[in-house]
Formats: sequence, structure tokens, C-alpha cells
Amino acid sequence: MKRQNIQNICIVFLIVLGTTAAQANAAVLNVGINGKGNYTSIQEAVNNAQNGDTIIVSPGTYVENVNVSKELAIISSTDLSGDRMNRTYVIGTASANDVFNIRSNNVTISGFHILGSFSGMDTYEEVGIYLEGVQNCSLNNNTMVLNDVGIGLNNSQRNYLYNNLIAFGSTGILLTGSNENRLSENKVVANSEGISLDNSASNTFMNNSLYMNGLGMRLSKSTSNTVYLNKFSNFQNTLDEEKNTWNTSSAGNFWDDYNGTDADGNGVGDTPYIVNQTTGSIDYLPLVTNVSSGNT
Repeated sequence: MKRQNIQNICIVFLIVLGTTAAQANAAVLNVGINGKGNYTSIQEAVNNAQNGDTIIVSPGTYVENVNVSKELAIISSTDLSGDRMNRTYVIGTASANDVFNIRSNNVTISGFHILGSFSGMDTYEEVGIYLEGVQNCSLNNNTMVLNDVGIGLNNSQRNYLYNNLIAFGSTGILLTGSNENRLSENKVVANSEGISLDNSASNTFMNNSLYMNGLGMRLSKSTSNTVYLNKFSNFQNTLDEEKNTWNTSSAGNFWDDYNGTDADGNGVGDTPYIVNQTTGSIDYLPLVTNVSSGNT
């Protein structure tokens, strides 16, 4: 028994040592046009990277489709607040292919302006950032414009979408068979559909802004999702075919077509906002002032 315990300790030690060594060997790869980096294309850097590496992309226009099947952080060296000449653009070359196609867990995509080829068709040809069967990915501070789908998740769990702008496409964010994802502070503007769920459950939507979309949010065959502190201002705000939760114990959502009153002036409407009376999808605490990220 004592020998077995010693063997177990040795095995744990070797695992920890191996993990530490892998982290120590993580590299930073630089991408830049006109000789500003080790690589001139993002895909070239991805091909030469190892799990755990970080790829830093300098400002410029990269005309390519990027396939990622390794655990990588791919980050623009400038944030979205920079001027137009100091941004990092990625423009897909093939209209039927996704601009970023993610097939690995633990991938970060941050700080890019991603342009696709919006077909205007009912069938989705191309996605700005597409996650297929992955977990624990982070998509943050990106702008997606003129994509059939801005961000698409298929059979993907526990990913985090934060502070992205998706505009002028068919569907802003599409979740298919995807559960337990968290979407926060995204802006979804002027799409045919803002956010669309199909057969997806237990996702959380908080502090997102959906406006000027044909349909703000559609939930089909999707239950147990939680939607609160979001701002809805669309031609049609919601279509919920099942039962989902539209408020927490303290706050619901802001609806531009809410016609109730707030007699006590506490910022919460006196009557519920009906999403789907038949299924029981109701916002019991609709907000009568615009949502801010400081609300809880």
C-alpha cells in the first residue's frame, strides 16, 4: 500500500511538471504585413503555432480565411477604439467559407474587424467566427460586418462572447445545439435576426443591445435560457416558441414597445411584459429606463 501511494505521488508530480513545462514553452508569434512580423498571414502563424501559444496581429488588412484547430490566443495588437488606419481587418476570400473557423477548445479571438460576403440568402453560406463542437473559447472586442452570420456556435458549450459588435448581416449571433454559453455586452445591429437559438439550452444573455434588427431574438426548440438586463429596440423584439426566463429576481429587460407604467418610479414596470403567454415566457420585471451595465 505504501509503495502504491508513492507511485501515485510520483505520477501527480510528473503531470504537474509536464504542465508547467508546457506553459513555460508557450511562444508568442507576431504577424504583420510588409515585414512587420515573423509571419505575413494569420493562417501561416496558426500553422506554425503550438497549443498554448499566442499570436499577436499588427494593424493592417489580411485577406484570408483562418482555420484554427489548436488551443491558441489570436489577438489584434490594437483595440477597436483606434482610428480606421490603425485597425486589424480580416476579410474572407471565399464567400462560402467562414472567416474564422474554430475547431479547438480554449481559443481566444480578440480585437478584429471581420468582413465577410453577405449573400442575402436564406441559407447561411459564411460566418464571421464559427465555433464547431468546442468549449471554453472567448470571443471579445470584435466587429463583424456583412456576414451571413456574425458569430455562429454549433454543438458548443461554455464559451464566452463579450463586447462584440455584429451588424448588417442575416443573423447576428446563431446558436445551434449549444448550451451553457454566456453572452454579455454585445451590440447586435441591423440584421435580419439579431440573436437566434435553435435547440439550445441554459445559455445566459445579459447586458446585450439589440436594435434595428428585423427580429431581435428568436428561440426555437430552446428552453431554460436566461435573458436579462438587455435592451430590445427592433421591428419585432422577440419570438419565443418555448419557455425561457426573461428576468432575475431584481430586473428584467428594457423593451421599446412596453406600454406599462412605473407608478413608484423605481425603474421597473408595474405590469409584466408578455413574450409568449401560451408558453409562460414573461418578463415580470421589465425595465422602463435604458439598460446600463451597472445594473444588477
